[in-house]
Amino acid sequence: MNLTSQTVRLNRFLIKNLSEAERRVYRYTCQWTEHPDIGEEAQALNRICYRLEAVASRWQTYILVEESAARTPPLHFEGETWRLVNPEQIILDCRDPNQRQALESLQRSRLRRTLERSARQSQAHVVEKGSDNSILFWKKSDPEEVEHAGWQVIRGYCFDLIVDTAANLYIEVDYHYHFHSPWTLQQWLDRYPELSFSWVRNTYRKNNQFYRWQFVGLGSGERPETVWLEGLNKTLAEYHRAEGATEAEIQNSQVVYVRNSRSGKPIPHLSCRLTPSLTLEMLSELQASGDRQLKQAVEAVFQKIRLPVQTRLQGVQPFVEWLCRSYYQVAPPQGPVQKTAYLLPRAVLLGKDGQEVEKVADVLHKGCARCGEEKFGLLNLCTEAPTCPPAITTLLRDLSRIHGKSLEIQSFRTRSQMGESALARHQFWRAWADEGIQTILVMMPRSLEKQRIRNEALRVGIATQFFTPENLNPYKALNIVLGLLCKAKWQPIHLQPPSKPGHAELIIGFDTGTNGSLYFGTPAFAVFANGQSLGWELPTAQRGEKISGQAIWQTVLKLIDKFFRYENRYPTKVLLLRDGLAREDEFQPTIQELTKEGIAVDILSVRKTGAGRLALEKNPEYPAAQEGTVVFDSQERSFILISSQPIRSRNQELGSARPLRAVHEYGDTDLELLALQTYHLTQLHPASAFSHARLPWVLHLAHRHSQEFARIEPLSLLQDFDRNKLIGV
Repeated sequence: MNLTSQTVRLNRFLIKNLSEAERRVYRYTCQWTEHPDIGEEAQALNRICYRLEAVASRWQTYILVEESAARTPPLHFEGETWRLVNPEQIILDCRDPNQRQALESLQRSRLRRTLERSARQSQAHVVEKGSDNSILFWKKSDPEEVEHAGWQVIRGYCFDLIVDTAANLYIEVDYHYHFHSPWTLQQWLDRYPELSFSWVRNTYRKNNQFYRWQFVGLGSGERPETVWLEGLNKTLAEYHRAEGATEAEIQNSQVVYVRNSRSGKPIPHLSCRLTPSLTLEMLSELQASGDRQLKQAVEAVFQKIRLPVQTRLQGVQPFVEWLCRSYYQVAPPQGPVQKTAYLLPRAVLLGKDGQEVEKVADVLHKGCARCGEEKFGLLNLCTEAPTCPPAITTLLRDLSRIHGKSLEIQSFRTRSQMGESALARHQFWRAWADEGIQTILVMMPRSLEKQRIRNEALRVGIATQFFTPENLNPYKALNIVLGLLCKAKWQPIHLQPPSKPGHAELIIGFDTGTNGSLYFGTPAFAVFANGQSLGWELPTAQRGEKISGQAIWQTVLKLIDKFFRYENRYPTKVLLLRDGLAREDEFQPTIQELTKEGIAVDILSVRKTGAGRLALEKNPEYPAAQEGTVVFDSQERSFILISSQPIRSRNQELGSARPLRAVHEYGDTDLELLALQTYHLTQLHPASAFSHARLPWVLHLAHRHSQEFARIEPLSLLQDFDRNKLIGV
């Protein structure tokens, strides 16, 4: 391919080159007196690193400690169930990816600890660990960027440290916004009853911290005095009264249900003792409410935080200069890192009979690439009326005309027909399945009952597409219908495969999920090179995030068998995409087995974090690089790719898109072709009318299915479920 080249800047700044002395560490072996559970060894080693006073990081099955700390007696570190023994001095080689990552972890840990110690002494700033191991920093003296009755927004910085193959140390830094709400959850529910909440936080400290919860939903009108807490032998009101709640907080609260991120069981809580964790999605919902003053208040937030990339690059430089002088004692860099980038061609999307379409929404006028079920049901849990909103039936009627099929909702049910007992409800679903209905629309208000209904339907082989009737505009109706079709084995669009030879014929995405007690390895999703779905595979239960190598191979084996049944041959090349960091040896059994059959294989780990921002080099400004821009790093066998577009408002871009970072872990395919297939797979999003995900479709679906699997109990009810019905969209 002849790709257009251009010069870009990253929000990455060179600090210094790490000397041999700075790369010299002591490698310790961990001797266990009480061995951690299988699959949890890596987490146990990470916990030891965190608890040590010395700066340390995990490397494979070892723990690395900075030389200065290891030379200081005692030479052996120990805890209740472990001892670090047999120290061996080594110099980390940055050409080895695993050693380079370990060195990055040491540098990151040392800087964070230094900043935390300074924060405790001066009380002038706040330092926190980000969810992706980055460092969050903001000054207490900084005024609120935006203040409103329901929220405050404070600007700080999010940064990470990166080491390249030449041992150069970089800082990658961007603005970070800290959202705070002085309102309780009850105040939000009173003011905005239709607003969606994802995460909430206690308004009070327990064990010296504010506990954070996943919000499940509202109770069914219970009172705190009547909700009994099993195991504690007291009511919800008695528990909170003992924890310092006022009578006003108890009496004015609704009972709501939350979930600990480590436990899948919903537990009751009080709405006046919680406050929501604000997100941009919540503010977008408020902006769409129609209230003029509220729209203006939300727009003020967006104007402050959705900054063009040139503002970001120029704005963070004073912070980089302060960090270089104060903590590294080096002269600050002249500016952000400069790279050569290339522009990849967009994917060609195909609808009915191979017609080219510009966006997925066009299939409602030109037809879908692949047809599926024709009969659907509707469960109306809002009213007793056996009717479907016209916005949805009109779209189905249009598709019926294009494809010459009778595509319609043929069967209706309401709440009064469901019954209350488990047996009655099972017979309700069984009777529906006996009619030949395999996919239904469920119209219902937001409720805790959603997952129960989903599981009951799955038990008899029925997939469900939920929607709320409020604000059912044409855009929302279109996405509902696309989701319904994907669950009914339709495929709205295909891709035109790359013209360059050597591309993968089978692409499989892998992710891990968890229900709080177990991880689910290998929630996988696969497509042909043209984007045609081969469906998903059930995961295997495991103890940690590292996926079993044998479990991956068994999944690949099943999907290659599906390919063989379609094509009567094996694929010549397979591309395996791993969401996040690929663990050691996860893919070794698969590589060995495919090599025996002469099937080429490439492995890419794809990460949404640690990719920074990209801006074009056009002085005096840095305009944002467009979608499809890619930067290759042949030394690290990786590339940075902008796979999405920033949000647009009134034909203006708000902010800038964050790229993906992909690392070529194994294989012989050149980076250019891997980047092209990765980019085109991000544009394959059959369930979204006008936009697409940042991740390639196979990873997006693997991730969505891993989330869905974590909510399904028991997971075995999916054993015989049709794998071509995309239940995770």
